[in-house]
Amino acid sequence: MNQLWGYLIIEELVRNGVYYFVISPGSRSTPLTVAVAQNRQAKKIICLDERAAGFHAIGYARATGNPAVLICTSGTAAANYLPAVIEASIDNIPLIILSSDRPPELRQTGANQTINQVNLYGNYPAWQFDLPCPTAEISPNVVLTTIDLTVSKSRQAPGGVVHLNCMFREPLAPTDAPIEIPTSLVKWKETRSPHTCYAGKLTIPTPDEIESLIEIIQSTTKGILVVGQLKSTVDIQAVVELALRLNWAVFADIQSGLRLRRDFPNLIHYFDRLLLTDVAVELEQIDTIVQLGTRLVSSQWLKWIEKYPPQNYIVVVNDGDRHDPSHLVSLRIESDIAYLCQQLPRLSASEWVQKLRSASDRIGVTAAKFLKTAKLTEPLIARTISELIPSQHGLWVSNSMPIRDLDMFGVGAMGASEALSPRIGANRGTSGIEGAIASATGFAVGLQAPVTAIVGDLSSLHDLNSLALLQRSIQPVIVVIINNDGGGIFSFLPIAKSTEIFDTYFGTPHGINFSHAAAMFELDYYHPQTADELMRDYHQALVARRSAIIEVTTDRSENLQLHQALNLNIQQQFK
Repeated sequence: MNQLWGYLIIEELVRNGVYYFVISPGSRSTPLTVAVAQNRQAKKIICLDERAAGFHAIGYARATGNPAVLICTSGTAAANYLPAVIEASIDNIPLIILSSDRPPELRQTGANQTINQVNLYGNYPAWQFDLPCPTAEISPNVVLTTIDLTVSKSRQAPGGVVHLNCMFREPLAPTDAPIEIPTSLVKWKETRSPHTCYAGKLTIPTPDEIESLIEIIQSTTKGILVVGQLKSTVDIQAVVELALRLNWAVFADIQSGLRLRRDFPNLIHYFDRLLLTDVAVELEQIDTIVQLGTRLVSSQWLKWIEKYPPQNYIVVVNDGDRHDPSHLVSLRIESDIAYLCQQLPRLSASEWVQKLRSASDRIGVTAAKFLKTAKLTEPLIARTISELIPSQHGLWVSNSMPIRDLDMFGVGAMGASEALSPRIGANRGTSGIEGAIASATGFAVGLQAPVTAIVGDLSSLHDLNSLALLQRSIQPVIVVIINNDGGGIFSFLPIAKSTEIFDTYFGTPHGINFSHAAAMFELDYYHPQTADELMRDYHQALVARRSAIIEVTTDRSENLQLHQALNLNIQQQFK
C-alpha cells in the first residue's frame, strides 16, 4: 500500500501541473522518493540540506508562480524547512511540503527519529493535513482529492504553504511487483486528468469600487503611482500600460521588475534620494498615492509619507493581508492587479511630474560622477552589475545592504531591447539573510535562464552548503559576494557609536574569504580589486557560462562614510 499511495500522491501532483520536486534523502520518505524517481514527467533535484532545499523551492516558485514540492524524512528534517515556510507564508509564495512521519502508534513512545510533526509549522501554512497511514480500508480517492485540494490551496491567490504530513508503516522499500491500480481508479488512470479539478479564482472589484477609485484619480492634481513587488510578467506589463495612460509620477521599488527599465514612462528613478533635496517640498502636499503590489524597500519613503500623509492612500493587492505598515491606507482594493489597471482612465501630462523627473535625472548625474572611481565600493558594485547584466537573465538580491544599494543606485543596462529588464528576486517577506544562494539557484531553474546573485558575506556564510546546488545548477549562477567582514548594515545604526561593544556583538568580524569554499565546490573564482577588474571578471564569468563566485572586498566604515558623503553631495547640488 505504501508503494501505491506514493505513486498516487506524485502522479496526482504531476497531473495538476506541479512538476518540480526537491528531495532530501531519508528512509521514511522512501515511498515518495521512489515514486518521484519513477515518474517520467517529474523534474527532480537532490538537496542534502533541508534548509537550503526550502529556499531553493522558494526561488523556483518566485520565478514560475507554481509550487515546488519538498520531500523529506521524519524528525528534525522537516523542522529545517521552517525559515522557508515563514518566508513563503508571509510573502504568499506557493510551496508544498510532503513530510514523512512515523505511524501514530510510535508517537510519544520514545521511538527513534520521532517528533510531533502535526501542525509543525503553527499557523504559517495556508492549509495542513495529517495524511493517515496507507491501508486497504481507506479509499484511494481520499489520496487523490487531498492532493487536488493541496494544489488548489497552494496555488490560488494569494498562494501559500501547504503541509501534508504523510505517515508510513514499514516495509518502506518497494517490491519488484508492479503497482496494482484499484478498479475504482481505472477511469482516472485512463483520463490522465486530476481526480478533482478546481476552477481558478479571480478577484474582481465591484463596479462601485472601481468608480470610486476613478473619481479620486480624476480629482487628483498631484498623484503618485507607487509600484511594489509584482509577481508576474502580466502584472508588470499592465502597470507599464497604466503608467502611460495615467501620466502620474511613478515610484518603482526594485522588486517591481520596472526599476531597471530605461523606457518606463514618468519613472522617478531616484525618488528615495529626492527626499534629501529641496525639491522634496513638492511632495509634502500629495493628493493621492495609488500603490500596486507590496513590500517597499525604501525606509526613507515610508518615513516621508508618515511625516506628510497624502489625502488619499489607495492600495491594490491580490490577497487578503493588510499591507499598511504606516497605518495610512484610506482605500484598500483586493483585485487582480492586471484587471484593475485596465479599468483606470487616461489623464493629461503634468508639469509637476516633469519637474520631479528632471530633479531625479540631476541626482542620477550627480551619483554617477560621485561613484565614478577606480576603487570598488558597495554602491558602485550594485550599479555596475545592474548596468552589465543581460536583460534576459535573472537578478537575485540578498537582504541587508545589497538590496538597499541596488534600490538606490541600480540603473539598468543600455541596449537595443530597452523594454526588457532582468527578473528581480528577493526574499522580502521576513527580510532574513539566510537562504539567498539556494533561492538564486531555484530562481535559475524556474526562469530557465542564468542568474546573477548579489549577496553579503554573512548571508553567504549562512548558506554555505548551497554552494553544492550552485555547482550542480544547469543554468549558471554567478554569486557576487560583497565581503565587508561582518554586518555592514549595523554601521548605519546608532549602536555603531558604542565602539566598546559594537564590533564584537554587531559588526561581528570573521576574517574569512571564500576562495577555499569556491575550490571545495569546484567553482570558478574571481577576486577583482578595481572597478575595471570587476567589469572584466563579470564579463568573463558570463561568457564562460559556468556557475562562479566573484568576491569583492570592501570596508564597512568606508561604506558608511561614502553613503553619508554622497547624500550630502546630492543635497548641495540642489541649494
